[in-house]
Amino acid sequence: MIHILLAVVILLALMFAMTIGFIDGGGLVSTVITTRALDPLPALLLAAVCEVVGLLVLGHQVITTLARDLVVLPAEPRGLAMLVPLGALIGALTWNIVIWRFALPSSSTHALLGALAGSALTQYGWSSVHWMMFLKIVLFLAFVPLVGVGLGFVLARLLYWLGEFLTPVANRWLRGLQIVAMAGTAMVHGSNGGQRALGLVFLALIALGGVHPLGGHWFLGLTLLSGAALGLGVVFGSRRTIMTIGKGLYRVQSLQGFCAGTSTMVLVGASSLGGYPMSTSHVMSMSVLGAGVAVHPRDVRWSLVGEIILAWGLTLPAAALIAAFWTKMLGVLSHVVS
Repeated sequence: MIHILLAVVILLALMFAMTIGFIDGGGLVSTVITTRALDPLPALLLAAVCEVVGLLVLGHQVITTLARDLVVLPAEPRGLAMLVPLGALIGALTWNIVIWRFALPSSSTHALLGALAGSALTQYGWSSVHWMMFLKIVLFLAFVPLVGVGLGFVLARLLYWLGEFLTPVANRWLRGLQIVAMAGTAMVHGSNGGQRALGLVFLALIALGGVHPLGGHWFLGLTLLSGAALGLGVVFGSRRTIMTIGKGLYRVQSLQGFCAGTSTMVLVGASSLGGYPMSTSHVMSMSVLGAGVAVHPRDVRWSLVGEIILAWGLTLPAAALIAAFWTKMLGVLSHVVS
């Protein structure tokens, strides 16, 4: 039964990685598609490949944060401890699918963080969560997008000023740089998003009573599977949010697209290297907002900004409640079976 539960956790983690691609993928490619720097299919395929590469080469600090630094699980009884990652994945998956249906660039990171805390609290109480680490991650999730607004604004104003001294030929170079920024953003997103899914798998392994090293052929296999699931999510599910960010929030042009992509790449990459889970769609949306305000502030759809912020605010508590419910139901079911 323990091995069956572990297999279910791995399957749900891969499904969660795919929903991350559904939600965040639109933000990754929205600017290059809406500015016609790339056609949709090449943009999506390039992003999918870069997702896998980023997960393979940019470290595993986020896995350590989620699996070892955020919650405390008792080694025994092992079956009951497995309910925490299982309930967290079901809760985060449920919320991701619901928010994806509304085509809003919600935060899968908020969903996973809330679901993991809700599941651990339900199973083991307040002492099961490292609240200082939880608070640090929440504050980081709030702070980095604000930096994205500022960085997107500064980059856009700088390029807008430089554009007065350049010929129209420079626009071709700008589109090429925009593609490079998108590829880099996809790499850091693959690293951060894929590690979020793998973090719950390693939490399940810890729940089995051991400390497992992040290496070996089995780890490489899981990494490739997670990267592939992310890539598939980007290719097949992200079109619902492309227009929301690329045209609904602000009609992005090449200049704003490059600035937003560069801002997102830098900030999400720094988050991954620092071990902090971060939502790429969260940062990309705010970077687009900053770049848009820098050039044409009246063209920003502020009502949509409010809807997006509301969705982010609801995500963490909603995912926590859903995960708590499923963890409780799984606990009742385990007692009935035993």
